[in-house]
Amino acid sequence: MTFHRRRVLVTGGTSGIGAHLVRLLAEQGALVATCGRDPDRLTEATRHPGVTGWVTDLADPGRTAALVADAAATLGGLDVVVANAAVQHRQSFTGGWAATDSADVLNEVHTNLVGPVVLAGAAWPHLRRSRGVFTALTSALAYSPKKSAPVYCAGKAGLGVFLRALRYQWDDADAGVTVQEALMPLVATPMTAGRNDGAMPADQAARQILHGIARRVPVIAVGRARPFRVIRRVAPGVADAMLRDS
Repeated sequence: MTFHRRRVLVTGGTSGIGAHLVRLLAEQGALVATCGRDPDRLTEATRHPGVTGWVTDLADPGRTAALVADAAATLGGLDVVVANAAVQHRQSFTGGWAATDSADVLNEVHTNLVGPVVLAGAAWPHLRRSRGVFTALTSALAYSPKKSAPVYCAGKAGLGVFLRALRYQWDDADAGVTVQEALMPLVATPMTAGRNDGAMPADQAARQILHGIARRVPVIAVGRARPFRVIRRVAPGVADAMLRDS
């Protein structure tokens, strides 16, 4: 696959990996739709040629479905959908519990798991017509969690399982639609600020994701996620110890 004139929806395209995906796709001549919660960052993202976008909070399933409809109507269809948007909160389950803690949990689950699930369901008719690609970003933390962000890890683990089951359904439909898991290592983004030692630059991560999308492989193991998969398979205890306190 090449991206010239391809119609691509990237969620969370105003910062981090998403912003680089939008820029690289625009440079390759794609028609890109994106979204973000910050109007100023969205304005910056849509300055690239061929890019349009909306202020959207993907913690709201209704707005997620509407985003797909708006993107397909604006671009004239969809060839690629990338579920990139995510949030991460640190939680402690050894102290008190406040209303803000419950709100953080709901925000994470809706953004990181419910959002991509709704995105896939809403995108199916469009991707079926184009024999397109649905890609969602998970994390090595889905397989070996860290103690400081259990809900984030659980959401990414659930997303990985969902993608496998979704692939079964779409393969059985024989529609030629590819379902991909982009397995991410630690990447230097605003979400990982303060713990970027050894983190992969976001632009490099975005390039590897696009390379994997173009090849239509089931799993895009990005950067250090490639050797991590091997370690996790042959020595799961070592993999768990590596990420426990990350």
